[in-house]
Amino acid sequence: MNRNKIFTILIVIVLSGALFAHEPLFGLGPHTIYEAGYAIETEFEKSDDELVNQLELLYGFTPDWAVTIALPYQFTNDNKNGSLGRLTLRSKFRFYRDDMKGASKQAAIHAGIQLPTGKNSIDATDFFAGLSFGYESRRHYFFTSARFRYNRPIDNLERGHVFKYDVAYGIRPWLLEYLQPDPVFLIELTGEIIDQNSLNGVNNPDSGGNLISIAPGLLFSYRNIMLKAGIKIPILNGLNGSQKLPGNEYILGLEIHFPPLY
Repeated sequence: MNRNKIFTILIVIVLSGALFAHEPLFGLGPHTIYEAGYAIETEFEKSDDELVNQLELLYGFTPDWAVTIALPYQFTNDNKNGSLGRLTLRSKFRFYRDDMKGASKQAAIHAGIQLPTGKNSIDATDFFAGLSFGYESRRHYFFTSARFRYNRPIDNLERGHVFKYDVAYGIRPWLLEYLQPDPVFLIELTGEIIDQNSLNGVNNPDSGGNLISIAPGLLFSYRNIMLKAGIKIPILNGLNGSQKLPGNEYILGLEIHFPPLY
């Protein structure tokens, strides 16, 4: 390997931390990774019913197109030993980018598929599509997104489809240098509109509705490593019938970016 190539790789390693995607924890963001770059993430997600450790691999085919493979390992109240969950494939294409002095505006479309893998997984293949927009300056961040999840039926059970939306604001309190640890604080407002389930053509009155939550979070990066932490708290319950209000959701993740493969 020649000296110039070694120098280029070292520069990319140094800059990779600056290229981190400061994005919502519970919503979508428009950032992509650099061409041929990749990232590995491990993320713990905790809710009332289960604890999930999700492993993700992100790869950038172009500066505007990235794909992610996510495989969860889940522990439920009924299964203390844990099992593999549903493999998810996601794709993001950034179709708009406007860089200005000290700031950038971006927008992307998202699509994904969730497969019926794993021992205790739902036996159906589901899909989602979404749109996101983001504004980022050295101090302030703003994001908004929307996505639709299409749940395929299982035998005679029609599972309700889900529409999600998210608005987020972030702030970097201290304008630090690259070699210093860099915290960014986020606050998100998330919403879900859920269709009712239907069995043999009869709607279940205790399903579907809408839910609004608030979610504070932290993105803490140092060079090419980022720590993510957040909690989502339901604040407005519009669920139909006698459904139980979901509890808080927690996220704790670690993401590492790597230089291009070539």
